[in-house]
Amino acid sequence: MTDYVNLFGEAVTIDLWKIGKRKEPTPSGYAARPGTGPEGETCRTCKHLVRRHYARVYLKCGLTEAAWTGGRKTDVLARSPSCAKWEPA
Repeated sequence: MTDYVNLFGEAVTIDLWKIGKRKEPTPSGYAARPGTGPEGETCRTCKHLVRRHYARVYLKCGLTEAAWTGGRKTDVLARSPSCAKWEPA
């Protein structure tokens, strides 16, 4: 707890624990749960991995294209273990 003075000169107490870091979204861009596919394979070696080129490159799963948003929630990681829908590139 920290005491501050606001613009009107009144004392204000702020709990700094409530002013935390922004929470990262839980990834939901995978077609199935990562790790359920073939042993030793990753999303990088799957034919469904799509690279969306904007100001940066965003990796998405082509099987979930209907659910894509402009945010990080529908991104996938190339190093993630393969899912049950994995197919060789």
